[in-house]
Amino acid sequence: MEKEEKNLLNSIKRATILSGIGMGLLLGIIIGLSTTEVVKVIMGILTALLGAFLGFDKRSFTGMEADEYLKEKHNSLFTALRAGWFGLAVVAGILSAMWIRTNEIFTPSVKWSVDQWTDAGYDSLYARKLVTYQRFAIDPNTGELRPETELNKSARSSLFSSEQAQELCGSTDPDQWNNDWAVAKQALLGLDDDAITPVVTAIEENIPESDRFAFLSGLYNLLCTMGRENTHFCKLGQNIDSWKSEGATSGVALEILKLEPENQQNMMRTLSGMVCRLEKKQSN
Repeated sequence: MEKEEKNLLNSIKRATILSGIGMGLLLGIIIGLSTTEVVKVIMGILTALLGAFLGFDKRSFTGMEADEYLKEKHNSLFTALRAGWFGLAVVAGILSAMWIRTNEIFTPSVKWSVDQWTDAGYDSLYARKLVTYQRFAIDPNTGELRPETELNKSARSSLFSSEQAQELCGSTDPDQWNNDWAVAKQALLGLDDDAITPVVTAIEENIPESDRFAFLSGLYNLLCTMGRENTHFCKLGQNIDSWKSEGATSGVALEILKLEPENQQNMMRTLSGMVCRLEKKQSN
């Protein structure tokens, strides 16, 4: 009888650990792959269920019989096992999902998408234009960013985005300032953003007024890209060649290359600080 009880206890332990791991991985992967808004909804629903699932409750052991007390001790052990493995599994699930998003495991390559359209009978030039709009919300005829649609979102596996960068994207479109630097400066400083304010100062100190709006166009494209995607531009540092080789950062890099070496260094130092601040907030 004692052996049977021991086997039963071990079976319950294994089942408890497995349930904690399963639920933790489920939650972690959902969080890691979902948009911020979806996570809020999911967490709101699951929070009400997690207490019951993990088995946390306040109990008084006063007046308990020995058998009942032993049973409650076992239940406390199972609760601790479930909660511990649940927490570890959530972390593992989130890290795994972040790796999937970063490496775009489930996103077809651009070449595959173009081939899909050409196989349907479209010529290659038109197919590339379709994929450009579908993937990046960029008008292939004008090169301008368009409002992102559900179609654009569905074409990416990277679903996290920086809400701050999204707001900056909508607020830094240079077309709204009619090539008037004084108006642009006032609007940018009015954002009262600790990532953008140093950039405005650096633009005025290092870039000739005639070239500032060309730079702002590149900056606008950079900020909008950061608003749509989970970027890693901070790792580029202040190396202008690295910035020039990246599609989203090449616009500002090409404008900076027109400057004197000292001005180039000042602008790269400021821009590197900007993207690092935004990406740090993006990851929080």
